[in-house]
Amino acid sequence: MQTLHFVSIWLHIVAAAIWIGGMVFLGVVLIPVLRDRSLRDRYGELIHRTGTRFRNVGWACLGLLVVTGFVNLTRWGVGFDRLFQAEVWASPWGKTLAAKLVLVCAILALSGVHDFFVGPKATRALREAPGSEAARRLRRAAGWMGRLNLVLAVVVVALATMLVRGLPR
Repeated sequence: MQTLHFVSIWLHIVAAAIWIGGMVFLGVVLIPVLRDRSLRDRYGELIHRTGTRFRNVGWACLGLLVVTGFVNLTRWGVGFDRLFQAEVWASPWGKTLAAKLVLVCAILALSGVHDFFVGPKATRALREAPGSEAARRLRRAAGWMGRLNLVLAVVVVALATMLVRGLPR
């Protein structure tokens, strides 16, 4: 059983690093590079291809995070059946877990809206009418959704640390 937990925790950390690192890379490296005047005519196509590729990687990581998250809970004696018992949620640990799970649900919902609705509309508008008001508005919305997701992800990492190491004093 220890090997399963080790592998699950390791996969959880690796998936989080890939997903969060990818978001940081997109926002801090790729988008600023693509805004260079020499790449402006290819911006829509490049962001579409990169976004589609990262969407696949990101959702694989999110799926892995959900699965390994449930496996990791068993290390703390919280199996699926105990998730529905009040005493789990009454403790400081349970309240921290609840906050983490609420944020994970928000991340999943926000990622779904960004990746399957707003992002594709934005890249389509950027390819078809790059200077249009619609393209600018959709690009801005997609950008803010990505930033919010990154902030939520960093908060989830902090909550995960508190679950494992205890609440700050």
